Amino acid sequence: MSNRAYIQGHEGHPHYITNSKVISLQKTISFSPEEEEWVRIIRNLSDPTKLKIYLILTKVKEIPVADLTQVLNVSQSAISHALSDLKNLGLVECHRCGQLICYSLSNSNKKRSFFNLFERFKP
Repeated sequence: MSNRAYIQGHEGHPHYITNSKVISLQKTISFSPEEEEWVRIIRNLSDPTKLKIYLILTKVKEIPVADLTQVLNVSQSAISHALSDLKNLGLVECHRCGQLICYSLSNSNKKRSFFNLFERFKP
């Protein structure tokens, strides 16, 4: 454990945490591989375009890329890049319908495991 000299003289204060509590908190906050995957997903959904696409897909069964460019007023290359990332994360899936490439939300169980991530950290 690193030197915590800064805390000396603060025993009894509400902010005082023992060394054993620090170690306990370190163990509690470490992520499993599945939770690390959710951190990657959250990081990706912090991108406005990706989040908007994800939110649109929650409101429709499927949508062609061309319509996403119209709805978001973003270039097709930006939409395609964002969709590629979302697909690699397992959040969306695509299929061809004639000349159109259509996207929908994935049918994976990621939504349920996402909520379990936060349940683990409740007091």
